[in-house]
Amino acid sequence: MILDVTDRAAYEALALDLKAKERLPDILVNNAGVGFLGSLFDTPVLAWERLLRINVMGVVHGCQILGPKMTRTNKDACIVNVSSAASANPAPNMAAYAATKFAVEGLSDVLAMELGHSRVNVVSVHPGVINTAIVRDTNGVSPQISAAQFESLQSYYAREGCHPSVVAKAIVDGIRAGKSKIFVGPNARISALLRRFASTSIKRRLTLKLSEKLGFWRSEPGNTGLAGQSQNPIKRMQAL
Repeated sequence: MILDVTDRAAYEALALDLKAKERLPDILVNNAGVGFLGSLFDTPVLAWERLLRINVMGVVHGCQILGPKMTRTNKDACIVNVSSAASANPAPNMAAYAATKFAVEGLSDVLAMELGHSRVNVVSVHPGVINTAIVRDTNGVSPQISAAQFESLQSYYAREGCHPSVVAKAIVDGIRAGKSKIFVGPNARISALLRRFASTSIKRRLTLKLSEKLGFWRSEPGNTGLAGQSQNPIKRMQAL
């Protein structure tokens, strides 16, 4: 069946039906997600609302509606929330998407602690470059992004992105191994390492270079993307 994850009533009806048929899942995967390519200033409120409804509230609905029922089955179970490598190392022109994926990782960490007494494990998944339709969604791109840049990004994902089955296998293996976080796909582990070991300034410079390679970002001549960070604004005020 097709489920609209933004429709809480439909989600609740599904949960009741599954319970009545004694088919409550042992593994719940909250995977639905959409993206938006555009700078923070160029991301419309409607785009923000769409991403929040699907990427965040879709996960919330799944956890709240099916999670409690899973804990009461007294069986080993797992809630898998698909975040993104962007939650570890976001790229420019991904403000709305990155914000929702930070939220998914954060709520997953909290839920894991809250369910620590139960037999339900909580896993957050952080895919890197995966060749899916998310980069071909024309509703998910700002008018300020040129057709050439959008096509460049699509070409990169088609050429370098891995198949979604790679993520599926990593999830199965991660559940079996009892992992709490799964980084999978091109650039995912790099993002995890940058978050853990690199300073903020180094991480941002490396991310800008990688973002240009992928097609997320097009810097103007002479613009490093870090303008205004070279001088402390407090010092500028004191100088005045």
